[in-house]
Amino acid sequence: MYREANHPTMPSPAATLASRLAAAVLASLTAAALLAGANAARAADLRIGYKAEISAADPHVLDAAGRNLWGHVYETLVGLDNALRPVPLLATAWRQLDDRTWEFQLRAGVRFSNGEPFTAEDARYSIERAIKLPGARTFRTYLKSVAAVEVTGPLALRVRTRSPNPVLPQNVGMVAMLPRSLGANVREADFAHGSAAIGTGPYRLVAWEHGQQLTLSRNPDYWGGPQPWQRVVFQFIPKEPARASALLSGLVDVIDASSASIAEAFARTSGRIRIVSATSYMLNYLQLDQARAVSPYVQDHAGQPLAANPLRDVRVRQAISLAIDRDLIAARVTKGDSVPAGQMVPQGFFGFAPAVPAPRANVERARWLLAQAGYPQGFRLTLHCPNDRYLNDAKTCEAVGQMLTRAGIRTEVRTLPYSVYITRATSGGAGGKPEFSAFLLGIGAVSGDSLEPLVAVAHAQDKAAGLGANNRSGYANAAVDDLIEQAMRTMAPAPRELAQRDAAQRLAADAGIVPLHHLRAAWAYRDGLAVQPRSDGFTYAGNIRPAPPALPQR
Repeated sequence: MYREANHPTMPSPAATLASRLAAAVLASLTAAALLAGANAARAADLRIGYKAEISAADPHVLDAAGRNLWGHVYETLVGLDNALRPVPLLATAWRQLDDRTWEFQLRAGVRFSNGEPFTAEDARYSIERAIKLPGARTFRTYLKSVAAVEVTGPLALRVRTRSPNPVLPQNVGMVAMLPRSLGANVREADFAHGSAAIGTGPYRLVAWEHGQQLTLSRNPDYWGGPQPWQRVVFQFIPKEPARASALLSGLVDVIDASSASIAEAFARTSGRIRIVSATSYMLNYLQLDQARAVSPYVQDHAGQPLAANPLRDVRVRQAISLAIDRDLIAARVTKGDSVPAGQMVPQGFFGFAPAVPAPRANVERARWLLAQAGYPQGFRLTLHCPNDRYLNDAKTCEAVGQMLTRAGIRTEVRTLPYSVYITRATSGGAGGKPEFSAFLLGIGAVSGDSLEPLVAVAHAQDKAAGLGANNRSGYANAAVDDLIEQAMRTMAPAPRELAQRDAAQRLAADAGIVPLHHLRAAWAYRDGLAVQPRSDGFTYAGNIRPAPPALPQR
């Protein structure tokens, strides 16, 4: 599954973050408050400073924070490990009966928190409810291929699809399993108040206090065995400096969405605060207008519109990519919070193409390509970017603008709040088309598979077929489309991955998009814990365990 960054992700740090954190470090250390998290009274509790607030209590409402936090209460048929590889959860096995039929064997001995046994009837109810749930934020996009859900035994489920879908297990794996006894009329308020908060997960809902915190208690009857924490509290702290201060003062044990600025300040704690990170699925990349014969934000050096859109020339797009020093951005701009990228997914994800490394900057080659394309003196370009969406988004764009200018493309960078930016990037131009000529976006392979990002961004736009939904540039290559469609109907993993790799190579050769980097997901935590990072940035209590402190306690 892909996720375009239309939900809160990693917020940009404030300009004065480092100085504020430094002050917080000094104040906190003098009080020795860090030890508060380790005392006996709190030994069985885990408190997490969490960047995002849950927007809905119903687990069938599509919400990134909800998927993470409600995942402690409700489980799915198929899970994803820390590297986003499919693993058994409430389904112990699955197989293809034919190109349009999947069979799932469900786990025996599982009970919901109200004591009811989990059966295939509950699984069918849950999937059908997720498909039918009204509203804009649902899982219908991921379940659109499902034609029928059939119960073939107490613990056997069959899912038929309208067309071949090789990622059906991951698609179905997005859906929380609920007891069918909830019926057709269960509502959001029932989940929020707790009467319908009935799951099979390792924790139970105690209370959801809007804007403040979510409190969970250990499920003593969990099929997966006892969990290390009696109580887990997610405190909603959207601002990064406030999360850092909460950790330093001992109010929380772990915080998510940590940045390099936090790491610099935490270095002053003499090892009592630790950092762990993983390369995330979130790609930041540029889309370049290839649809219009004349592009509104591409001009000659006198400020007049160019008669022909240079971004339609592959040599110009390649020059733009080669002008960007991704290693320098990672080292100086994001300070380690990003990993240079040349394709949709990072290494280790399904469909990653080893033959497509992150391009190395080559300004001389970029200038030569521009000259070959008929622009020896370059041209003027406006690069549009959000300034509050991705980690270091505005700073990254400023750096890209300087690099393009050095290569001969005199670039003006304009940044906007995301709420304004995404509307203009999608439909702000003439006829409701995308407005910008060059612009930064983010997309993520939520399931650790490159197929759906390729479908969404690299395929030519075909709204009726649901292809190219996020292709705002007008990029189109019939050979790439054919490879993507081949992968969509290929059920065997090896040939499917080969098709996706080939598509990634052709997309890179075209510079159809300009990948910049994958963001890193990072957590900061107190000494005496061990935290396993995840590539989706999710924070699971099961990934946080007590550990012997590295430093002597005083």
